[in-house]
Amino acid sequence: MSQASKNDVQIWSDPALVWVLFVAATVVLGYGVIDALAQMVHFWEVREEFSHGYLIPLISLFLIWQKKEELAVLEGSRSWLGVAGILIGCSVMFIGMVSATHSLAQYGSVFALNGIALAFLGWPRYRLVMFPFLFLFLMVPLPGIFLFRLSSELQLISSQIGVFVIRLFDISVYLEGNVIDLGKFQLQVVEACSGLRYLFPLMSLALICAYFFQVATWKRVVVFLSSIPITVLMNSFR
Repeated sequence: MSQASKNDVQIWSDPALVWVLFVAATVVLGYGVIDALAQMVHFWEVREEFSHGYLIPLISLFLIWQKKEELAVLEGSRSWLGVAGILIGCSVMFIGMVSATHSLAQYGSVFALNGIALAFLGWPRYRLVMFPFLFLFLMVPLPGIFLFRLSSELQLISSQIGVFVIRLFDISVYLEGNVIDLGKFQLQVVEACSGLRYLFPLMSLALICAYFFQVATWKRVVVFLSSIPITVLMNSFR
């Protein structure tokens, strides 16, 4: 073992230093995480698309609790890679706070939380609970610009599918943008009809199902991705 590796082991084996690092990380993250969490909770309250965000941390805790016996068996270790993750997450969070980009600060806080888990659990243990920790990213609302673009695209797709279904019944109908013209009256597919309020919760549910399915990876990917066309079709027929 090299001298540098020996020093790393000695540093991580010192309980006092480990606690100092833990407290320092907690203090640095404290203000940023509280502010980011407050913004997330507010978004969950005002936007139905992300109202499922309350459940994401609870689900993650449950998934971690399920692994408690396996975690106890694995040998504890520390990882400097996790420290790098903490620094990167804090940097992203700081940039988000300074620029008032709340989504960036929220993603940074979750990234830093994953860094803390990796630093103090070590790679073998973190790998065992990596999915629950990464699952936390789904509680972060998308940035407004992406949300608006996605909503507009889904409105257009829903309008096109809706018109296609109407024409199957030999009904004369015209489509202009997201406005369905039936002659005597017009229907507008507004933002509330975009299907986003179904898309994100259904994607989260599909991801959990894929996680529990004991099948090949590609099949899990198919299960997760299938939530997108299912949501679009459900919304179009609605």
